[in-house]
Amino acid sequence: MEKIVVCISNPYYAEKLIQRGKVLADAFKGECVVLNVLKAPFDELDFNQLQTKLMFEGLADKYHVQLISEPSKFKKISYHIAQFAEEQKATQIVIGQVTLSKLELMLQDSLINNLFEKLEGVDLHIVEVSREVKDSEEYDRGIPAELIKVADGFEISLKSDYENEGKKGIFYKMRASDFSNGFFVMKNGKEHQVIKVMHGKVKKEDIDQINS
Repeated sequence: MEKIVVCISNPYYAEKLIQRGKVLADAFKGECVVLNVLKAPFDELDFNQLQTKLMFEGLADKYHVQLISEPSKFKKISYHIAQFAEEQKATQIVIGQVTLSKLELMLQDSLINNLFEKLEGVDLHIVEVSREVKDSEEYDRGIPAELIKVADGFEISLKSDYENEGKKGIFYKMRASDFSNGFFVMKNGKEHQVIKVMHGKVKKEDIDQINS
């Protein structure tokens, strides 16, 4: 059976690559698996990286494909992709490639060339994608926090000396605000819940999201 591995990292063209992998899988009556190599473990991701991960999970659900997100085990992404492809017994790989200038081709270590060197018997489908400018970061790097029950709901706490254990997660503070405004993210099984925090508190209408 054909096994197609789609490699995604940039949210601007992730859907385009997943669509290509899904079409190939359906044409060959095979299976499509999507790989997202994270730059860091979950608790070290900044908010933009976390939002990208959540977006990828939504795309995987939309196209009914399996998504595997994991931190890179190697300095070079090509090593991680090659090892993953071998573990999955991949027969085809779909990957995006930004058009590079001649100078960039000379100076940069090509991911495509590295994959050709490391993989045998695997077809590479290279999809040309546009070069996009990343948005500036709006949030500080996440820090461990808790949601503590209070009379009118929950409030954010960066302390860990409460008698009653709170709901643990990661708080991403908005840089442009002097108050505790931002988002609290906690893991619920394999999913992540993103909860808006205003002035250190969670609104009553959002309480249902954090009930066990």
